Amino acid sequence: MVQIGNEITSGMLWDDGRVTEELDCDRQWSKLATLVKSGINGLNSVLDANDKVDVMVHIDRGGDNKGSKKFFDQMKKYAVDFDIIGLSYYPWWHGTLTDLENNLNDLSHRYEKEIILVEVAYPWTIQQDTEHEFIVQSDEKLINKYPATVDGQYEYLNDLIELIEAIPKQKGAGIYYWEPCWIPSKKEWSVGHANNWANLTLFDFEGRKLKSLDVFKNT
Repeated sequence: MVQIGNEITSGMLWDDGRVTEELDCDRQWSKLATLVKSGINGLNSVLDANDKVDVMVHIDRGGDNKGSKKFFDQMKKYAVDFDIIGLSYYPWWHGTLTDLENNLNDLSHRYEKEIILVEVAYPWTIQQDTEHEFIVQSDEKLINKYPATVDGQYEYLNDLIELIEAIPKQKGAGIYYWEPCWIPSKKEWSVGHANNWANLTLFDFEGRKLKSLDVFKNT
C-alpha cells in the first residue's frame, strides 16, 4: 500500500494544489486531483505489469462526516482512482466516538472502499513530567469513559479497534498508532518540533512498554 500525500484535506503543494478558503473552488480541486493522479501514475510506472499496490488517500476528518464527504466527493468527481480511505482521528480535534462511527459507516456505504484510521492516539497520563507542555493536558480533552491512565488508554484502543471491525461489509481495514515511540529522550524531534506528544505514546517517559501496547496482540 502507498499513501499519496499526508492529511491532504487542505490540498498539497500550496498554492498550486490548495483547496481552502478563497481557493476552495472547482479549478483548485481539479488541480489537486491532477496532483494526486500524478502521484498514482508515478507509483504505477515503477511496478511490473502483474504487480498491484493499493493506493490510499488520507485526510484528517475522522469524526467530520460533512468534511469527509466534501473531500471524497471531489476525488470521485475528478475520477481519482484509489483503493483505501485514510482518516486521522484524535478525539480532542475530530469529534466523539459516535461522530467517528457515524462517519465510518456512511463512508463505507457511500464510496465502497476500505477504510483505515491512519493516525490515532490517546493519553496515558496528563500529569506534566517533562519541560514541554503536552498537547493533551486536561480532562476537558478526554472522552469521559476513558481516563488518562494506562488502563484508560488500553480500553480506548480496544473499543476503537472493535469499532473499526464493526464497519459494514468488513470495510474496516485497521488502524495505525501515531506516534507510539515519541518519548522525551531529547528536547525536540524533527524540524524543531517540541516534544509535546510524550503522554500519547505506548511507552512511558523512560521508554518502558505500557500495558496498552498489548491490545494489538488480540487483533
